[in-house]
Amino acid sequence: MNIKKYLYLSFGVLFSQAAAAGSFAETFEGAPKLNLNLYVFAADVDGSIGKGNAKYDVDQPFKETVKELDESYMAHVDLSKGKWGIYADRQMVKTSQDRQAMHLPVAVHTKLEQNSYGAYYQAYVSPELTAKNQPKLIVEPTIGVHRTEAKAALAVLNQSAETEASWNEFFWGSRFKYNFNSPWNLASEVTFGAENTHSAQAYLGYRIPVFDRALNVRAGYRYFEQDYKSSNFHWEIRQHGPVIGINLPIF
Repeated sequence: MNIKKYLYLSFGVLFSQAAAAGSFAETFEGAPKLNLNLYVFAADVDGSIGKGNAKYDVDQPFKETVKELDESYMAHVDLSKGKWGIYADRQMVKTSQDRQAMHLPVAVHTKLEQNSYGAYYQAYVSPELTAKNQPKLIVEPTIGVHRTEAKAALAVLNQSAETEASWNEFFWGSRFKYNFNSPWNLASEVTFGAENTHSAQAYLGYRIPVFDRALNVRAGYRYFEQDYKSSNFHWEIRQHGPVIGINLPIF
C-alpha cells in the first residue's frame, strides 16, 4: 500500500474541516491547554522476534513481566489551542531474565522504546452541553509518526549475541471523547500504521476537583500490535491489557 495515499487522505480529513470553518485563523481561537497523562500498562505480551534463522517466541503474562522488570515509565503530553492539538507519547521498558536452556544458564536483556508524535483536529464538537458546560461528544481525527527502538542481548557462558532495530512508521486514526452530566467521562482512540501496526484503547474516567484543576482518574484497556519486517529482521509483537492512569491539566 502507498504511504503517500494515506498521507494525502489523512491531511485532507484534518484540513477540510478547517477550511469549511471559513477562516483558518478562527480554528486557533481560545487559550492554550496543556495536559499531562501518567499511566501504567499491565500488558500481556505474545508474538515472536526473529533475525536470520534464529527465532524467539514470546509468551509473557504481565505477572512475569513485573518480576523481570528493571525500569519502566510511560507518559503522554498533549498541547492544544482552539481546535488543533499536538501530542507526544513515550513508553520505555527494560527487562532482565535468567533462565536455563539445555542445563546451561542463559541471561536475556531487552529494551523497548516506543514513541508516538501526532497532531489532531476537532472535526466534530457536539452542540449539546453537559451541566459543566462541556461538549458531550468530540471527534478528533489524528495523524502522526510511531518510532520504535528494540534491543536484545543474549548471553550463554562466555558467549553473547546482540541485536537491535529501529524504525519510523506513519499512522492515522481518530480519537473520541464523551462527557456525561456528571464527573464520569469516556475516551477512546483507534489508529492504523503503515507498517501493519494496529492500536485501540478505551477509558472510563472520573474527574476529581483538586484546587482549581480537575484531576481525571482513568481506567481502561489497550491493545497494541506490530508486525514489522526489514531484511532478515522480523518483529511480530502483541501487547494487550488493562491501563490505569491520571490526566492532569497543567494550564
